[in-house]
Amino acid sequence: MAKSRRLIWCLVILVILASFGAAAGFYLLYQEKAHAESADTFGEHMAQASTGAVEDTAPIYLKLEPFTVNLAEDNAGPRLLYAGLTLKLSDDASLETLEQHRPQVRNQLLLLLSDREAETLVSASGKKALAEDIVATLEDVLGPERPRIHIDDVLFTEFIVQ
Repeated sequence: MAKSRRLIWCLVILVILASFGAAAGFYLLYQEKAHAESADTFGEHMAQASTGAVEDTAPIYLKLEPFTVNLAEDNAGPRLLYAGLTLKLSDDASLETLEQHRPQVRNQLLLLLSDREAETLVSASGKKALAEDIVATLEDVLGPERPRIHIDDVLFTEFIVQ
C-alpha cells in the first residue's frame, strides 16, 4: 500500500511538472510570435520613413568662432578661457536672425564669458550652467521687438581654462 501511494504521488508530481513545461512552451511561442509581429510593424515604419512618408529634419547648427577671454580674477590670479561653441537651433528663422546679428551675439557672449571665474568652469556642472546662461542670454539678446530665437543646445567644441 505504501508503494502504491508513493507511485501515485510521483505521477501527480510528474503531471504537474509536465503541465508547467507545456505552459512555458506556449508562453515562449506566443512571445516569439508577438516579437515577430512587432518587428514587422517596425519594418513597415522604417519603410515609410525611407520613402519620405514620415518627415525627418536635419539638425541646424551654427558654429561660432572660438572665444579667448580673460576670466574674472580669483585666488590663482588672472586666468584665460579659450572656448569654441556651436549652437543647435530649432528652426531656420533662428539661424537667420543669429547670422544677421553675429557681432552683437559675439559681444554678448564675450561679456558673459569674461564675467566667469575659472573654478566654476572646470567642472561639468559649471559648464552646464554656462550653457544654460548662454541660451538665456542669446534668446533675449535682440530685445522684445525681434522674433524669439530658439536654441536647443549649446555644444562646447573646444574648452581650455588656463
